[in-house]
Amino acid sequence: MQPVEGRGRLFLLRHGETDWNRARRVMGHRPIPLNDLGRQQIEDLAPHLRGLGVVSIVSSPMVRARETAEIVSKALGGVAVEEDAGLAEVGYAGWEGKTFPELIEDPIYNEFHRDPLGTAPPGGGETLLQVRERVFSAATRALGAAGPCLLVSHGDPLRLLLAACLAIAPEDFRRVRIDNGGLSAIDFSGSWSEAKFVNMRPDLDRMLDAELDGARAVRERAAGNGETE
Repeated sequence: MQPVEGRGRLFLLRHGETDWNRARRVMGHRPIPLNDLGRQQIEDLAPHLRGLGVVSIVSSPMVRARETAEIVSKALGGVAVEEDAGLAEVGYAGWEGKTFPELIEDPIYNEFHRDPLGTAPPGGGETLLQVRERVFSAATRALGAAGPCLLVSHGDPLRLLLAACLAIAPEDFRRVRIDNGGLSAIDFSGSWSEAKFVNMRPDLDRMLDAELDGARAVRERAAGNGETE
C-alpha cells in the first residue's frame, strides 16, 4: 500500500549544504542560507532534472530550501515554485542552534533517538509523528497537480516519507540516507508506491566520503558513551 493519496510521480530533493550542516548544528526553522558548496551541489544536480518532465516545484518555506528550489527553477526554464509549510524542517525548538555533540549529553535528546515518534524536543518542538502526518498531507497535495512534481524539503521529513513508501518501520526511518542535494523519485499508482531511485547525486565519490565520515562519527559517539559496536 502507499502512504499517501493520489497517483503520479514525485521527485524529492533535500536542500543543498549550509554552514550549519557542515558544523553539525541544528537548524530547525532558523533562516540559514545555502553556502557556496550547497549552491554548487544544486547547480551540478539541476542538469539531471532536465528531461524528467517536472512541471511544478513545491518547496519548504525555509530559506535554504527555497534557495534550492529557485536554482532548480532557473535551470528548468522558470518552472513555478510554490511553498507548502507541510514540507518544513522539524520544529526542533529548544535544540535549534546547538551542535549534535552538545546534544548527546541531553537525556531528552537520547530519548528522542529511542522514541522519535513519541518524544518532542523541549520548548514546544514537534514529534516526528506530527512531522510525518504533515509531510504525507503535502505529498498528497502535490500528487493532485498535473504531471511530475519536485518537492524540496529537509532530511528527516524526506526520510519519513521514503521510509513509508519503502515499507520501513517508521522508527527505523534513519536507515534511509538522504544527503544534502540528494534526489529521489517515487511513483504512486493509487494503491502502491515504488522507489525509482533514492539519494542520487552527481558526485558519487564525495557521497561515499561523506558516508564514511558519518560512520566514523557514530563510532566516536558510541565510544564516548561507553558503547561497543
